[in-house]
Amino acid sequence: MSVSEPGQNLEDIGESESGENPQDTESKLNAVEPQPAGESESGENPQDTESKLNAVEPQPAGESESGENPQDTESKQNDSQPQPAGLKNKEGVKSSSQQCEQHEHKGSLTEMERFYKEKLQEARFALKQKEEELKSFKDRVAADLSLSIKTGDTESMNNPVSKTKLTEMYNKLKLLQWPKIKDHLKSNAVSREFTRDLTQKMFKDAAEEMERKKKQIDEVFGLIENSSGLTPQKVKEFRQLTIHSLQMNLYHSRKEDLLQSPFLDDGAQYSQDVMENFRLLASECYWLGCLMALNNPPLQPDWENHVPGMDAWDIFPRNIKSV
Repeated sequence: MSVSEPGQNLEDIGESESGENPQDTESKLNAVEPQPAGESESGENPQDTESKLNAVEPQPAGESESGENPQDTESKQNDSQPQPAGLKNKEGVKSSSQQCEQHEHKGSLTEMERFYKEKLQEARFALKQKEEELKSFKDRVAADLSLSIKTGDTESMNNPVSKTKLTEMYNKLKLLQWPKIKDHLKSNAVSREFTRDLTQKMFKDAAEEMERKKKQIDEVFGLIENSSGLTPQKVKEFRQLTIHSLQMNLYHSRKEDLLQSPFLDDGAQYSQDVMENFRLLASECYWLGCLMALNNPPLQPDWENHVPGMDAWDIFPRNIKSV
């Protein structure tokens, strides 16, 4: 090998045996030299490079970068996205249809309410008419029933002079009052026959007096029938109503006041005590005889079928009968 001589051209020195430029060779050497720690080939910071790598790495399923649920994110994106025009039109038509249905339903309810209100008013009116008719019927029946009770066609327990009440009064006279009077008369040696005849006479006189009063009433109503144009049935009812009023008047009268005329023969001579008992007996018989004679039909003791018992002083018949 030859040694270069001094003064050899520098260009010759700068070239390698391969004929390459030494600058190019240096560049190549620099390219394969290891880079200092913390720097990349491009001169970037490795931390920045790692961040970029992480940014492009795929995220785990179900999570976004912000940690939100992808479904929520998708929902928000859908909400923020503008709706298509066709969908808006469909929603508008649906809303309008619902409003129309609500309006029709409300109108149907209003019509139904009006219908039932009318039916309710009709029912109330019909009920009121029925109540008025029932009241009118009750008034008519009450008037007819009251008249029939007073005329004796129907007996009322509230009537103090009904047949039942008259029978009770007769039994009271026979079983309670008469025994007291009888004992007093017997102790004063009064005749049983005289006492019996007096008792029968009081009932007979009472019946005759009441018969006379009824004839007077008949005369008055006979004139009314001829002049008023009332039907015979109505005249009969009003006649009996008048007799019932007379009967009630006698019922509330004092028994002693009814027996004003002398009830004993002038020749009878008895003590004052006996006379008081006779008057008590006579007034009871006359008063009860008047009430019984005004009954419809008239009543009286059954004298014809009376059979005295073991006591000869049992002068009152067991029963009363219609005349």
